[in-house]
Amino acid sequence: MATENQKFLGLLAQFDDPDTLVHACDQARQAGYKAMDAYSPMPIHGIDPAIGIKRTILPFIVLFVGLNALFIGLFLQFYTNSADWSPIFPGYAFYISGKPIFSLPANIPVTFEIIVLSSAFATFFGMWILNKLPRFANPLHRISRFSRATNDRFFLMIEEKDDNFDRSGTETQLNEWGATAIEEVNEDMTDQKVPKVFKMIAVLGSLLLLVPPVMIFRSAGMTNRAPRLHVVPDMDWQDKRKTQTLGPTLANGESLFTNHRTMQGLIPGTLARGDLEIDTEYFGGFVAGDGTHGDDDHASATIDGASVRTGLGTQDDDETAAQEPAAETAEEPNWVTSFPEGVTVSQETLARGKARFEIYCSACHGYAGNGDGLVTKRAESLNATGKAAWTAAKSLHDPEVKKNAVGRIYDTITNGRGTMGPYKSQIPVEDRWAIVMYVKALQETGIEPVDPAATAETTE
Repeated sequence: MATENQKFLGLLAQFDDPDTLVHACDQARQAGYKAMDAYSPMPIHGIDPAIGIKRTILPFIVLFVGLNALFIGLFLQFYTNSADWSPIFPGYAFYISGKPIFSLPANIPVTFEIIVLSSAFATFFGMWILNKLPRFANPLHRISRFSRATNDRFFLMIEEKDDNFDRSGTETQLNEWGATAIEEVNEDMTDQKVPKVFKMIAVLGSLLLLVPPVMIFRSAGMTNRAPRLHVVPDMDWQDKRKTQTLGPTLANGESLFTNHRTMQGLIPGTLARGDLEIDTEYFGGFVAGDGTHGDDDHASATIDGASVRTGLGTQDDDETAAQEPAAETAEEPNWVTSFPEGVTVSQETLARGKARFEIYCSACHGYAGNGDGLVTKRAESLNATGKAAWTAAKSLHDPEVKKNAVGRIYDTITNGRGTMGPYKSQIPVEDRWAIVMYVKALQETGIEPVDPAATAETTE
C-alpha cells in the first residue's frame, strides 16, 4: 500500500513468456484499457497492435520544423544580402558583376544545412519530449523483480489514471490473463524534486547567457584599436615565410641562410628523386657519343599493319650547314633519327600526339601544319598595319623542315628554337614524342606547303 509520501500509480503484472504477454496486452486493449505499457528484454513482433500503440507523430514534427527552417533560412539570407532598408540590424545589398541581388540556386546550400540541422534537433528533442524525458527517477526501478525485464521476464503495467481501472477488478483480470505475480507501483514524491545543485547551475547558466549580448551591444557603439579576439586561430599564424621576404632568424639573431632570403634556389649538382635523365636519346633527342649519326637512313615502324616512316636519315655536314647558320650548326648534336626506346609507335600514341598538337601547336602552325594558325593570321594582320612585328610560324611541310630528324623536332618542342618558346614545363616527355610522331605523320601526307603571305593576298 502507498504511504503518506507515496502516490499510487498502478499495477505491474509479471509474465513468464512473450506469447502470454502479447495475449494479455490484447485482452487489456479489448477490455478498454489505454493507459498501459509493456516491458520485455527484446523486441516482440505483434505487441504494438496488441497494446494499441499508434504510430509516432515524430516524423510530422520533423517535417514541420524542416519546412519552417526552409523559409527561415531563405528569409535570413535574403534579409542579410539585400534588405539594407531596415534601421535595426540592416542587411548589406552587395552587387557582384551585375548579378541579381538574390538568386535561389546560390542560397540552396545554406538553406539545406539549416534544414538538416533543425531536423536533427527536432528529432532529438522531439523524441525526449514524446517519451516524457528526462525524468529524475522511475518508480519501476524500486521494484526488485522488475530488474529481470532486461533478462528473462515480461511485464505489463496498467496505470491508475485509466478510466477503466479498478484496483480489485483489474488485478483479477491480470490473473486471468496469465500473470504470475502482481505488484503495486508507487511513486515516491521526493524523487521528483529538483536537486538544489541543479537549480544553482540553471541560475548561473542563465546569467552567463546574458554576457554575450551585453558585450555585443557594448561593442556596437564604440571603436577599439586592440586586436580582435581570436578564439579559433585556424591557420592564421604559421611557422612559415612568404616569398620575396627575409628568411627566418635563429635564437641568436643570425639568419638561417647566409643570403638572408626566404626563397632558396636549387643546390648545384643535385636533382629531385626521379628527375635523373640518363637516357639522352629519350629525354634529349640526341645520341651521346663521338658525334657520329646512326646507320639507319629512314627508320620505319608498323601501325596496324601499315608501314609508316618514323624518322629521317643521316644529314651530311654540308647539307646541315646549308640549312642553319654556321654558329648554330657547329653545336648541333647527333640527333636521333628514329624513335628511342620508351616510345611506342601505335595508333594510340598517334591519336595522343594529334590531340596534343591541336592544343599546343595548331594556334600558330595551323591544324594542317601549314603555319596558318589563328595566332599567325592575327599577327599578320597586325603586321600589315604596322602594329606588330611578327615572325611567321614555319610550315611543317616545307622541304627544309621535313628533313629534320625526330630528335631535332623533339628538341625544338622541349627547348624552343628561334622565336618559338620552350614547352618543356607544359608538355610531358611522352606527349612531346607523341607530337613528333604526329608531325611526321602530317609530313607523310604529301600536303604542299602554303605561303601564308600569298594566301593573305588572295583573300584580300
